[in-house]
Amino acid sequence: MSPPNIEAPAPWQLTGRGYVIALSCSPAFGERCAENVPALAGRARGGMGALMLIDYASSNVGPYRELLLCPGRFDFGDRRAAAITHIWVSTSASVDNGQRNWGLPKRLARFETLASNDVRERFRVQLPNHTALTLSFTRRGPRLPLSTGILPRAWRTLEQPWQGRYYRTLIRARTRSRLARLADYDIPDDSGFPDIAGQTPRIGLYADRFNLCFPPATYRDIESAPPQA
Repeated sequence: MSPPNIEAPAPWQLTGRGYVIALSCSPAFGERCAENVPALAGRARGGMGALMLIDYASSNVGPYRELLLCPGRFDFGDRRAAAITHIWVSTSASVDNGQRNWGLPKRLARFETLASNDVRERFRVQLPNHTALTLSFTRRGPRLPLSTGILPRAWRTLEQPWQGRYYRTLIRARTRSRLARLADYDIPDDSGFPDIAGQTPRIGLYADRFNLCFPPATYRDIESAPPQA
């Protein structure tokens, strides 16, 4: 585990593997998720979001694991953009630098692999003093090269409110992926993570190898009043 006081400014280069499940999210679900990031209150507009479970083999703060939820898009006045409301990681160095560099609301959690083979994996993730949640994924099909360059810029841009600022980050990635599915999950009410029941899975991918770049964020001050719906 990386020491918690290490400073690792952007840009970061990361490699690893993981699951991405695209979810069609309702505005009401986005609002519930926004309770974890109060500056997002009243801004949820729903739409395409994502649940991700990632195992970083290398990063600027060493290996770590990550579970995150983006519950669709949010209204930031001049634009609508994706925002992450929940992001749990396995090292303190990732928590500290993720908050500092990109305004990500990272929290420290414990990650366990309960089962793993070529077609199915099951994980347990737990915040301190909370009930653990479990996620099971399956994967199939051929591996194909993919790049975020084929996506619209808006789909790969994050806008994160943190300590009085909006942090805007344009993400770049290259992967080798195959189809995946969230086969089963158990997210207890007291796990600290939103239950995704009712949000519609669209497409899932398993990247057995990816290269990801998190560049320096741009930022601006948060306006005192939220945009009107």
